[in-house]
This record gives sequence, C-alpha cells and structure tokens, in this order.
Amino acid sequence: MFYLLLTLLAGSAAGLLMRKAGILSFTGKAISATVLIMLFLLGVETGADENILSNLHSLGTQALILAIAGILGSATAAGILYRVLSGKRDKTDA
Repeated sequence: MFYLLLTLLAGSAAGLLMRKAGILSFTGKAISATVLIMLFLLGVETGADENILSNLHSLGTQALILAIAGILGSATAAGILYRVLSGKRDKTDA
C-alpha cells in the first residue's frame, strides 16, 4: 500500500514540474485509453470465470440493488446539502 501512495506522490510531483513544458497534453487521451483497456480486460476475466457466470443472476440482482441504493442515497444527500448551503428552507419552516 505504501508503494501506491509513494507512486501517486511521485506522479504528482512530476506533473507539477512538467505542467509548463506542454508534455502533458496527451495524458487525457492516454488515461481514457488505459481505462478502456482495463475495462476490456476485466470483462475478459469475468467471462472466463465460471463461478461468476454461474452466479450472474444473483450477483446482478445484488449489484442492481446496491446501485439503486447508492443513487438514491447520493441524490438525497445532495438535496440536503444544497438546502443547507443555499439557505433555502421549506415553506413550513417560516
């Protein structure tokens, strides 16, 4: 775990030093390509795993429930935070 944090700090320092050099103009495309490749490889590994494929129905249901709960929780928290930070209250509070 320490080497991950050290790598992140080293990359941040390198980015800070090179930001004026113009070398970093390609990093957005490189990051997008890397993420797409990683997602493809994750799909390949998932498709090759018989345990995951045989339990896909129950895993998919659990994933759907967790995704919906996460979306609803995030939307609720965002609404509450918006009201608190903007100073807007319900009409019943007046």
